Amino acid sequence: MNRLSEKTLVELPSAVVQPGYDRADAVARMVHLGAGAFFRSHLAVYADDLLEQGEAEWGVCAVSLKSPGVDQALAPQDGLYTLLVDDGRKTRARVIGSLKPVLNLVQQGEQVIAALLHPDTAVVSLTITHRGYCYDPAGDCLDQALPEINADLRTPEQPRSAIGVLVWAIAQRQARGLKPFTLLSCDNMPANGKVLQRVLAHYIEQVEPQLGVPGLLRQFMEQYACPCTLVDRMTPQVQEADLERTAGILGLHDAAPVITEPYALFVIQDWFCNDRPPFENAGAILTPHVGPYEELRYRLLDAGYLTLGLLGSLAGCQTLYQAMQKPEITLFMVGLMADAGATLEKHTGIVWEDYQQQWLMRFANPSLRVSTRQLVAEVSQVMPYAVLPVVADRLRQGLSVDRHARVVAAWLRHLMQVSASQAVSDDKAAGPLVAQVRALGGEAADPYELTETVLALAEVFGPTLSEDLEFRRCVTTQLLDLLDQFPSATHLRTSG
Repeated sequence: MNRLSEKTLVELPSAVVQPGYDRADAVARMVHLGAGAFFRSHLAVYADDLLEQGEAEWGVCAVSLKSPGVDQALAPQDGLYTLLVDDGRKTRARVIGSLKPVLNLVQQGEQVIAALLHPDTAVVSLTITHRGYCYDPAGDCLDQALPEINADLRTPEQPRSAIGVLVWAIAQRQARGLKPFTLLSCDNMPANGKVLQRVLAHYIEQVEPQLGVPGLLRQFMEQYACPCTLVDRMTPQVQEADLERTAGILGLHDAAPVITEPYALFVIQDWFCNDRPPFENAGAILTPHVGPYEELRYRLLDAGYLTLGLLGSLAGCQTLYQAMQKPEITLFMVGLMADAGATLEKHTGIVWEDYQQQWLMRFANPSLRVSTRQLVAEVSQVMPYAVLPVVADRLRQGLSVDRHARVVAAWLRHLMQVSASQAVSDDKAAGPLVAQVRALGGEAADPYELTETVLALAEVFGPTLSEDLEFRRCVTTQLLDLLDQFPSATHLRTSG
């Protein structure tokens, strides 16, 4: 079977949408760090939409940061790949052509730096995961203890981390008198632009004397824009069956297809320091403040992901779809969303009933095999900003926190299970908690002592919740109920 490429586009069936523009005319004024599946289902598609509209200057130079797998899959395909949009009933196939070229930082570092230093580069976007920012939330600063940061600080002219690469490029642009580029974080974390600006500023502060660019920190803070964004599109990991299905649809082999849902959201703070793509023409929302959209997303959607991951995993469900087939879990989720919604201000442009129904339909999509294990691996990162603020607000308002306390209790129940096994937790950030639960007895831990000890951790629950007796009482009650209903980790009945 032939492989997808520029030459084989003519072999595609008419039902497969392919680029309607001349890719030879496209100019990559955007450089993107982190060429994973989510980027290719999200920002790369927005860019492709703009190219279809004749905005030929907004192609993307995509950079794979570590593993050569992505670029090795895409390079022989001239950067082309298939986007399969599946609503659970029908699959639509579209070949995306916005990526050109596709590079690897490790193997093509000089070309990556050259792209970042090109005078026409106006936007540098990122999807590098939480860890890629090398951010220490406790200190609100760069985590200098990380090996890659430690190495980059010693030799900033030979950077290995994304943060080091960006600072080196910023320094070289300043030294050459080039216009700054906008730094567009597209990772799902609160205040992502502010976090990016903070770690870059802290890094520059450490290496400015070595870089030989006087006033670099001041120039960065005054000239470079780091807008916050909100991104959303479910993009499960591609399996072997997906490769086979894609080949069946295309009649060609595609080594890097992406599976996703019809829904996509891209909210961007309207703060740019150079030319920008007209993202709004492709369906993005540009706004002075991303905060209200963040609250909606984190308290409803991210908390929903987390909860379905925990409850579904404890119930033996492998995917979100399986979890949503359990009426008791669906009922619990509806109540949880209502509780969270009561803490949000009325949101302009959002119809609450429609948003809730859309949310439920998205998670009930059988074609998106989002694994509960994948979501549980992110619990310790998501819990502090998605669940705990709702608890704090409802306690202040004198409202029940039973449902959200049950989510916290399900997390404790999960930690008990993990601590009882010798397996390493998928949730790397939960390592210290797992060790603490193991020290308390793991599966045999006294639930009262466990709740009191874990909830007292101010670095996790904050100084207010860690000392709130009502919150502790609710979590203890819910944990006892879970242990009673779910003693052997084989079945879970949620209470509504």
